[in-house]
Amino acid sequence: MVKDSVEIMEQGACSGTAAVPIHYYDVDRMQEKTIESCQGDLTVICNVLADYADMLDEFLQTDREELGFCGALQYERMRDRCRKITADLQEKICYDRAAAIEKCRKRAGRKPKADAGIGEDALVLSARRRAQQKTEQQPTVENKKTE
Repeated sequence: MVKDSVEIMEQGACSGTAAVPIHYYDVDRMQEKTIESCQGDLTVICNVLADYADMLDEFLQTDREELGFCGALQYERMRDRCRKITADLQEKICYDRAAAIEKCRKRAGRKPKADAGIGEDALVLSARRRAQQKTEQQPTVENKKTE
């Protein structure tokens, strides 16, 4: 899940121009405040909270006995709170994390073209092309010899 979130994060990078105002009430100062963020940052926050909730869930499944009742209850409460915040945030910014993860998995499932040159040395690609050209030219040379 974390790898999927990183890929989603790279896609939704913040341009800095589309600011989303976030209003909150500062209890200590008894006043309403506003901060600005962009859609990409809110998507990142949503993905991080969802990944953290998933990690807490895995931790609870493997180490519940070692935590004791109060420790497990505290982690469950934190996990549920992260999931609630994630769900609220997804709804408010019209973001579907499950659909975004599925889109990334489909994209990762595509096989790149063998000769695309991504991540390969130019010398290796050049050698492949020469070998392919030689195999294509050999039948024409053999046809000339038979005539």
